[in-house]
Amino acid sequence: MQFKYLNRLAVFFSLLTVSNAFSAPAVKHADWSFTSAGLIPMQNGGRIKPLDSFAREVVLYETGSRTFQGWDSIDLLFSWISFPQYWEDQAIIRVGREDVRRQLSLDEKRTFYTPRELFRNPTLLQYADRIGRGIQGSEPPGAPRANPREQELKSVLDRLGLFHGLVTGQGWLLIPKPLPNVWTSLVDKDHEGDFIRSQFVDVLKSYQAGSRSQFERSSLLLRAAVEGEIVGYQENLKYSVLAESFYNRLRPFGVSWVFYLLSALSWIGISAFKSKKTASRSKVLALSFLGVAILSHVLGIGLRCFVAGRPPVTNMYESIIWVSLGVMAFSMILYAVYRQGVILAVGSTLALFGLIAGDAAPAIMDPSIRPLVPVLRSNYWLTIHVLTITLGYAAFALTLGLANITLFHFLRKGKTKVAKAAKMTKIAELNQLTYRAMQFGVVLIAAGTILGGIWADYSWGRFWGWDPKEVWALITLLCYLMILHGRYTSWVGQFGFAALSAVSFMSVVMAWYGVNFILGVGLHSYGFSTGGTPWVVGFVSAQLAYILLATLVHFKESPRSNRNVTQGPAFSSKPLEP
Repeated sequence: MQFKYLNRLAVFFSLLTVSNAFSAPAVKHADWSFTSAGLIPMQNGGRIKPLDSFAREVVLYETGSRTFQGWDSIDLLFSWISFPQYWEDQAIIRVGREDVRRQLSLDEKRTFYTPRELFRNPTLLQYADRIGRGIQGSEPPGAPRANPREQELKSVLDRLGLFHGLVTGQGWLLIPKPLPNVWTSLVDKDHEGDFIRSQFVDVLKSYQAGSRSQFERSSLLLRAAVEGEIVGYQENLKYSVLAESFYNRLRPFGVSWVFYLLSALSWIGISAFKSKKTASRSKVLALSFLGVAILSHVLGIGLRCFVAGRPPVTNMYESIIWVSLGVMAFSMILYAVYRQGVILAVGSTLALFGLIAGDAAPAIMDPSIRPLVPVLRSNYWLTIHVLTITLGYAAFALTLGLANITLFHFLRKGKTKVAKAAKMTKIAELNQLTYRAMQFGVVLIAAGTILGGIWADYSWGRFWGWDPKEVWALITLLCYLMILHGRYTSWVGQFGFAALSAVSFMSVVMAWYGVNFILGVGLHSYGFSTGGTPWVVGFVSAQLAYILLATLVHFKESPRSNRNVTQGPAFSSKPLEP
């Protein structure tokens, strides 16, 4: 029996040999089902996951997008290992930065390059040798990260290494080992995994032969072989792998933002209906869309938490989907009290933008489920701190949305006294809603900052150290406290309250995005990343330009004698009428 396995392994190694036999163009199998193959467990990134997740993450990392030319991610991986010579001459590896392309003397007009031309690039080889000789060294905690160009160079090398590992079998960790041991690959010299390797050979041969039925049958057998070697798989990991595969296929956040869009459009459209009966039906429809969106949103976060075994606290992608749900939670609370449709319209729109941002830029905000870095594991205070302070961001995001609607009403011209009076009444109502949302945010960010100090004392032995993340959390809190104080003392009137509420969100942008993506220094290095700066700068610029326009129009149209009326404190402390 052992001789039989060795013969089959010899066939496997021959399949991995780069030869003219593999120079034929790879064929896309659009009509194949890769569900069975996608459920095969494997180890990657410090955890056990289905092959479906591994393939999606590989394609995203190599190409910078979730899909490549319409290929199913599993189909693409099997094509790579089956026809390596063909794929070595295909432009599949992304080099995102123009300065890196220039440094490597590549065609700057292109973004994707073939593995062969990158393997042979002398500048890249020199850089790889430099890293291999340890010139880069390891940086102490809190040290500035490498500049974006260096990071991109290292990423290009990592992409090349990953591609090489996949086409040679080294990157396929399919041979289970008892924890905490690392699983072995298809080409490791470990006879304990020979049966699994032989099953993989069958899968590969059926793929190369183009036999759909045999591929699915071989995939089932390989899945059973791997599952049978995992200790405690039936009790613990089985449901996690199934849940993750279901999460990948469902894409719940994509479903959510579609229904948030429908809900937002429905709420906006209600104001156009003169008939109360039609408006009432549209309201029911808007609430129905919103219910489906929230349900899918909660399901997505629940599945991620179940699979990862932790709350969403690791990266920007998880924080943005959590903040989007927080926006809807505060919107629903305020709607339950005030019954104002504008609250849900604003909340739906903000949640829509948040989920679209996470969905549209996977190369910047990595959607992969990853385990916590060692320094954060078993840290109760960190989890509470992150969830609390990001909920504060959610409340401030709702404040921003309501403040922008208020500024829009200041931009509108009231032609008659009645119209002007109605406009000022609406502004007072919106300012009251903004004030309530701001109260949620101030309480939460104050609590989150204090909890962050407790976490710092627990982890680093000091409550406060003027780390950039700590400083900007404090600045954000002080900005909103200043607005609340100005409102209480009547130093800030209706327009000033709306304008300052919108401006202060820029401190949230800096605390949430800027410290991790722009500054890149401090002890919160586990959250550092790069990318998206032009989009964020564009948002901040557009927001400030909008506030400036509203300010100019307001002071131009308000007579100096009446400016105290339009600026003065006309806030109602009573609940708004439904």
